[in-house]
Amino acid sequence: MKLLMRLIMFVVVVCALSLSVSAQKKITPVDNDPTKPVQPTLHYYDKHGNPLKEPVMFLAELDTVTKVNSGPVYPLLQSVSVGVNFFDAIMKLAGQTHQSYDVWASLSLHNWFEPVVELGIGFADNHPEEGNFRYKGKPSFYGKIGLNYNFLYKSNPDYQLFLGLRGGFSSFSYDITDITINSSYWDQTNTFSLLNQKAHALYGEALLGIKVMLWKGISMGWSFRYRLKFSVSNAENSTPWFIPGCGAGSAVTASFSVSYTLPLHHKKIEEGKIKN
Repeated sequence: MKLLMRLIMFVVVVCALSLSVSAQKKITPVDNDPTKPVQPTLHYYDKHGNPLKEPVMFLAELDTVTKVNSGPVYPLLQSVSVGVNFFDAIMKLAGQTHQSYDVWASLSLHNWFEPVVELGIGFADNHPEEGNFRYKGKPSFYGKIGLNYNFLYKSNPDYQLFLGLRGGFSSFSYDITDITINSSYWDQTNTFSLLNQKAHALYGEALLGIKVMLWKGISMGWSFRYRLKFSVSNAENSTPWFIPGCGAGSAVTASFSVSYTLPLHHKKIEEGKIKN
């Protein structure tokens, strides 16, 4: 009888405990409503991972990465530059017998494109050691017009890496003197000259160059150029050896300039935006 009473008491205690535990449980319903708006998320960092001064709340599914600006970041009229090319002065010291010297001016647009004008004078005095003549190109003017493309258009304007094109024209005259013809048959030597020969030429250039500012608007620039003759007229009795602004012989040449740049504004770039 005692054993039965103990068994009944044990069953009663177990049932009481079960009811107490089940009474403490709460059922959380699952929200499956697809029409319910997405809850906004509070963000503490920007798209670059930098902490924000104040948290920003926006929808989590929105793309926070803005489109990279590929356009210009500087004003249209950025600066004006004027320079002098004296590469041939250096080459003259190395024995070059023809020279072309020019001054140039350029207008920087958005620090991106640069229309360029080059005006110069060229002349030659060549007497080949094993030749039978002397070629003397009279000082003649030439002009070039073209455009530079600055690859560093979003960077500091003090530094440029550019690709350029030029179109050039020159009308010039020259003399060929001391022309010597030996006749072994007659055992005679004849000498004569071709004076005041006139010609003109149209040519183009493709160039790759750099420009670096040294001090208070004064810059130095270097470029390597490839020249292509489009049209060259022959004189009445001869063919020109030298073309002002285009050189003689080799199609590959260079330029070395010193220039001064005058800024047309006083604005700086900061985080892709122009600030005063």
